[in-house]
Amino acid sequence: MAAAVRQAAAAMAPANATITLGQVMGARYMRACTTPLAVTLTGTLPYEQAAAHCGAPAWTLYVSVTIDAHMAVVVAARPIMAGQTLESGDLALQDEPISLYAGRTVFYHPEDAVGGMAVMSLPVGTILTGSSVLQPIVVQAGQSITVTAQSGGVDISITGTAEQSGRIGDTIIVTNPSSGRRFPAVVTHDGVLVQLGS
Repeated sequence: MAAAVRQAAAAMAPANATITLGQVMGARYMRACTTPLAVTLTGTLPYEQAAAHCGAPAWTLYVSVTIDAHMAVVVAARPIMAGQTLESGDLALQDEPISLYAGRTVFYHPEDAVGGMAVMSLPVGTILTGSSVLQPIVVQAGQSITVTAQSGGVDISITGTAEQSGRIGDTIIVTNPSSGRRFPAVVTHDGVLVQLGS
């Protein structure tokens, strides 16, 4: 069972990760599984819970999994003041343990944070998160915008009017001026996108 859990954890973990399993309670009391174990992992890195399911005879065991890994994330390259608009020189990439920012939105590319506003003062080396940096408004309410509608493998561009202002990642309401139809669309780095039924 431990080998199956490690294999499943390794498949989702960064290449440099160290995987540690908690105690597998009760495994010695289970009947031998005659089918390959199916392992599912749930949780937020670095802390996961693995469920190992046996099909015959039917049983499930749980074990905690810690995936200790580092990833390059955006940090403050110099002191940043609250209210300051971020420039490229304010930012740097630095390897940090996932445990330092588990469950929080972080930036993996400096350009994603450029133009954002610091919500609080950030000392050198501070990991930038979605709660410490307010991304700039890139779409203004009332603005005429090009919306890319994606359906299957086909992209269609239409012109619409933004009913709300939006930052990267926000969902805003857009109106098609020719039909009057209103629909939600997501503001992305690549433009405003709406996902149609596939």
